[in-house]
Amino acid sequence: MSGISRAPVGRVLAVGDINIDIVFTGLPHLPRTEQDTLAQDLVITVGGQTGTIARALAQLGLLVTFVGRVGSDSYGRLCADELARAGVDLTGLVTDPVLRTGATVVLSCGTERGFATYLGSISAVRRSDVTEQLLACADHLHVGSYFLLTGLHPDMLDLFRTAKQKGLTTSCDPGWDPFMNWDRDILKVLHYVDVFLPNEVEAQRITGADAPEKALSRLAKYGHTIVIKRGAYGCIVRQGTRTVYCPAFEVQVMDVTSAGDVFNAGFLYAWLGGQDLEDCARFANACGALSVARAGNLGMPRLEEVEAFLASRGAEPKDLHLEQDAQGD
Repeated sequence: MSGISRAPVGRVLAVGDINIDIVFTGLPHLPRTEQDTLAQDLVITVGGQTGTIARALAQLGLLVTFVGRVGSDSYGRLCADELARAGVDLTGLVTDPVLRTGATVVLSCGTERGFATYLGSISAVRRSDVTEQLLACADHLHVGSYFLLTGLHPDMLDLFRTAKQKGLTTSCDPGWDPFMNWDRDILKVLHYVDVFLPNEVEAQRITGADAPEKALSRLAKYGHTIVIKRGAYGCIVRQGTRTVYCPAFEVQVMDVTSAGDVFNAGFLYAWLGGQDLEDCARFANACGALSVARAGNLGMPRLEEVEAFLASRGAEPKDLHLEQDAQGD
């Protein structure tokens, strides 16, 4: 491990979703029809893929501005308060008096989860919310929950293209598509995305591939750096002809809620710090490991915690390896 820079320069502009998460943890199994299932704990917190990434990046020490929408309600105020408490700049947060703040119910058995989401203000984010001034003050653009941002879809390509023209680096996490369209227009956007961060199911749905490695190969034809999250199996990363396989750290899993978003924050932190693919993957996996070892949406480690965790694990995971000149399918 060459070490992670403690101060990647620049400001991240995080555009996308923020909502309330109502998280039930410790369920013995997901609820079955007409049956009640008891949870061991309940956490009401601020979630949303982009909101979580913004807070996790700020926790690691980056400067982050959030762009999104909330309603003029108690949930919207809670979202704003939590972002501010994490040190996230709220210049781009729009309070929409017409809409209600989005909310997600998360039912977690630890390694298995179920979700139900009310979109509300989430889908109302629009291109005009990402002002020229916000772009001018940023060095990196991240868009989260791509498929939920229906109000931004007509202008998504323009947003990423404009960001690249202005010299910003870019990243995107597609998230799950609840509409089940898996719109292939996202592949056009990938030409302007430096780091693409789907999980393995999302990657396969977008590409029509039947395996993560095939999805990786297909996505690499469009994007620059492709990172596929594989949960307990770690991640695989492709950049050009280089493919990195990085298994997950072994930890006691308490709850996997938001672990993928915390992983994203870790990868982007290391990537923005100029680290190589292996170190980016390992740092991201460490962030994810620390996240799943904590219950609820509370697993946002500080930089010092990640560094201490990595130091305690030495060369683990031992079968991290790199492949050159990987062939597509």
